[in-house]
Amino acid sequence: MRILLSAYSCNPDRGSEPGVGWGWATALADAGHEVDILTQAGNRAAIEAELALRPRPRLRFHWHQLPPAVHRLKKSWGGLSVRLHYIAWQVSAVPVLRRIAAERGSDLGHHVTFAQYWSFCGLSKAGLPFIWGPVGGGERTPAAFWPDLGVRACLYEAVRALPGRGGFMRSTARGCRLAVASTPETAACLKALGAAHPLTVSQVALKPADLDHLARMAPVPPAGGPFRFIILGDLLAHKGVHLALSALARLQADWRLAVIGDGPCRRRLEDQARRLGIAGRVRFHGALPRAQAWAQLGEAHALLFPALHDSGGMAAAEAMAAGLPVICLALGGPPGLVVEGTGFAMPAPDPATAIAGLAQAAQRLIDEPDLWARLSDGARTHAHRTFTWPARVAAIYGALETAS
Repeated sequence: MRILLSAYSCNPDRGSEPGVGWGWATALADAGHEVDILTQAGNRAAIEAELALRPRPRLRFHWHQLPPAVHRLKKSWGGLSVRLHYIAWQVSAVPVLRRIAAERGSDLGHHVTFAQYWSFCGLSKAGLPFIWGPVGGGERTPAAFWPDLGVRACLYEAVRALPGRGGFMRSTARGCRLAVASTPETAACLKALGAAHPLTVSQVALKPADLDHLARMAPVPPAGGPFRFIILGDLLAHKGVHLALSALARLQADWRLAVIGDGPCRRRLEDQARRLGIAGRVRFHGALPRAQAWAQLGEAHALLFPALHDSGGMAAAEAMAAGLPVICLALGGPPGLVVEGTGFAMPAPDPATAIAGLAQAAQRLIDEPDLWARLSDGARTHAHRTFTWPARVAAIYGALETAS
């Protein structure tokens, strides 16, 4: 088919959402489709550099950018401002998507990145049958956690909690050829909006080259030195890093934590580490290029992923592929990745329970080397068997045959 892919985030040099966009583009081309991709102009340099090294004739990129004054909104780092920028980009992209579809004779549209069902989807107005997703956003931070998040983060959570049956979401759900949710929570929301038989497929997958690179990492068994934890991700309130710090402060062992990422919560988290008396064990590296972040991953023994709502979890997939057990909360998408034998998904009805669970799991990994070794092997095996782009393409495009 000739597919028009709407990928707000798409970058071959980055993980998370940009990596998802690039993964879908290349995976669809590898499956034999001709793919037109609309993405932000800010991704152009990285994409053109990659294509100069490794040409992909089945891919054709198109660029769309908001006016500079609007684009600067995104730079404030807050989750709400990024989402508002995304919505503005989607709305303004409608005429661009229509033009590309007409000029290129597209057979099908496919919306990927960002993974949120509750915001406007430009492809829904492009005049094409389209696949919506995988999308998330149906996951919710339990109300018990809100008081510790801060004013701006609470505003963001409130905005996320408001939508549910808006007119444009209902029309998108009913009008798409196939609705795909990244988590069961979002699948329930899509069904409530009128989507017929929404499919649940995780958005998380890794490029073959990345899987090969991560497979060559061999975590050193945690003996004769401190147990090394790592956190990868933007330092936003809902990422739950404050819960991880409180949990680690309870451990009866020698440990270290590397925090890879930056964001508006960094100063507050650094202050928290000092108050807890663990600042000497925690190093905030800030945002690092992917190669440097993975180098830190290769020195770690386990990944902490305490997100309060996350529809995916690319960091978890990367860590598991490198042989690191993952400790997450049983909220949102990560529990679908961290299956039995690969790590721990701890109950999180409230902060106290979440902190206690994270601490318990972390202490077990430190105290039980044989358990760590089994989970390390299990995580690596599961990741290399499951987190592949061909598997994602087969699951979704195979379902098109039965979608009405």
